[in-house]
Amino acid sequence: MIRKLLVANRGEIARRIMRSAHAMGVSCVAVASDPDASMPHAAEADEVVRLSGSTSSETYLRGDLLVAAALESGADAVHPGYGFLSERAEFARACEEAGLVFVGPPAAVIETMGSKLKAKATMAGAGVPVLPSVEVPAAVAAGADGLGDGDLLGKAAELGWPVLVKASAGGGGRGMRVVEAHAGLAEALASASREAASAFGDGTVFLEPYLTRPRHVEVQVVGDIHGNVVHLFERECSIQRRHQKIVEEAPSPAVDDELRAKMGEAAVRAARAIGYVNAGTVEFLLLLDGSFAFLEVNTRLQVEHPVTEFVTGLDLVRLQLRIAEGAALPAEVTGARMTGHAIEVRLYAEDPTEHWRPSAGRLHRLTMPEDDGLRVDSGVESGSEVSSYYDPMLAKVIAYAPTRDEAARRLAAALAGSRIHGLVTNRDLLVRILRHPEFLEGAIDTGFLERHDPAELGAPLADAEVERHHAVAAALAAQAARRAEAPVLGAMPSGWRNNPAGLQQVVFSGRHGRLEVGYRFDRTGRLSVLAVDGTPVEGVTVVDCAPDVVRLVVGGVGRRYDVERVGPVSYVDGPDGCSALVEEERFPLPGSQLAAGALVAPLPGTVVKVLVGVGDGVKAGDTLVAIEAMKMEHEVHAPTAGTVTEVHVTAGDQVEAGRLLVVVGADGPDGSSPHEDAQNEEKEGAS
Repeated sequence: MIRKLLVANRGEIARRIMRSAHAMGVSCVAVASDPDASMPHAAEADEVVRLSGSTSSETYLRGDLLVAAALESGADAVHPGYGFLSERAEFARACEEAGLVFVGPPAAVIETMGSKLKAKATMAGAGVPVLPSVEVPAAVAAGADGLGDGDLLGKAAELGWPVLVKASAGGGGRGMRVVEAHAGLAEALASASREAASAFGDGTVFLEPYLTRPRHVEVQVVGDIHGNVVHLFERECSIQRRHQKIVEEAPSPAVDDELRAKMGEAAVRAARAIGYVNAGTVEFLLLLDGSFAFLEVNTRLQVEHPVTEFVTGLDLVRLQLRIAEGAALPAEVTGARMTGHAIEVRLYAEDPTEHWRPSAGRLHRLTMPEDDGLRVDSGVESGSEVSSYYDPMLAKVIAYAPTRDEAARRLAAALAGSRIHGLVTNRDLLVRILRHPEFLEGAIDTGFLERHDPAELGAPLADAEVERHHAVAAALAAQAARRAEAPVLGAMPSGWRNNPAGLQQVVFSGRHGRLEVGYRFDRTGRLSVLAVDGTPVEGVTVVDCAPDVVRLVVGGVGRRYDVERVGPVSYVDGPDGCSALVEEERFPLPGSQLAAGALVAPLPGTVVKVLVGVGDGVKAGDTLVAIEAMKMEHEVHAPTAGTVTEVHVTAGDQVEAGRLLVVVGADGPDGSSPHEDAQNEEKEGAS
């Protein structure tokens, strides 16, 4: 019997594991890095072991520290969650050697499947269909600029362009690149290998054909130590960004009973071939003709396991713990059936309109509507500080309903009605995906976000006209707060002013531009004049006005707007969308404005490469600097053509968000750069 469990992970999966363990009467020990010391997963554990450091390599990737934490706390078992060390054979082996129960498959199984290349060879031997591939060792990938002299280009061409570069040792979209032609192969290999080495400790990559418009369908398997192995049906995971899933569902709309039986049988055959024990996932690519090919085995619990739990009624974490204790698969597992439909989305702190740029900082508010068919697995809560050191996923939001259409509608409504303040997220993108005709028809594949521009899908649900109403609500809420705070003195908040016409005015900046709100109340307290950007607004009546809630009648329709003010930012949530409106500084401090052409770090991280020097000419879109943050590489591009006039960082530098990186001078009027103009002047002077 497991009595005390060390959860060797963080965030939402640590909380998820502890929820089931506590329900079973198992005491839980959390581990927490320095940035995670006050995070919810640490607060909810019975005991906490601090891991000194901030980065993953200093903390959650240190197997020796995690084993020591388990022994020091008196734990008798370790659950690795997903990510980090969950698929590291050496960690599973270290736990076993220390006398700890590892909640997962044996180390030998993880070792076999830990290399995607070995996994493919094993599956081919077991009769599971696989795609052809070409191995590229880390040393070759790092010096890939000499590829033309070898046979690697020829092997890549035999696979057929485009090809996909993949990390052999990892997953989650890291270390993956699509290469359209031989000219881009060298840089893609070097970049993917570098990212794979950082994320997984192994820079080995491989090539395989890049299939256009396949579906990503995976099968949940479970096995016990008594030789029983079954599958718990499939999950559709085709909608992805950067090769990482963001929408998952069960069952797949593309899988009928006959195909389900074939894929399930192949998954069980794959699990038996490696002696699989505990919960795992066999992933396949499903092609347009109904054929499928092995992708990988995830020897752990999957991020998207809640959709399987919803449609089967099973608790997969509880099942994992029971299997680890030696129990045989119970009848509710061996005879499991699917009922209804479940859809999960991953809510990320990132901006889809800016190349998925992640954001870090304080999450002032995170609340979701309450619904019996809704589940929120979150690693954060209102007030949490989201660190730049880890993955930017805030929560998984899952909806269940009798039908797929109802589940999609329920989930979209819940997301649209949520209050998320402080960080830019992909919430609006997720809502639009769930309401998209292609998604509702089930006509999805891994190219969905290539066909549909993420910048358009991720644009604010609140359009320009709606944001005008939100600005009015924010201005009136601030007025109510002013009256409440200083009813006698009538002190004005920063940025407010009285103009000669007697209107009170405030200026906001929003996603749709600059908005100036002017208004006046009469002696009875009724709104008598309202204008936005100098244009009178008709048909708006104030029903109620408080610092946090404003009720308006707009065009005969009553609407409630919830307003939260944090510093200069007013977060406005209404039935027609959400806005973050920044009150404009009327008198900015000298020197606070960046010069034209100045490029700054979009988020905290480590500079991994600087590709330009002073005097270099660049074209619009050229990569200038790459920063590693939140487990991904993020490139900083030249906004326009010009010449680099300043470089303020070198590879290895730690930078904060807003740190000046590079300054690019604009091109001259004839298309030449200032540097070229200066050279021409020197030549003319010499002649």
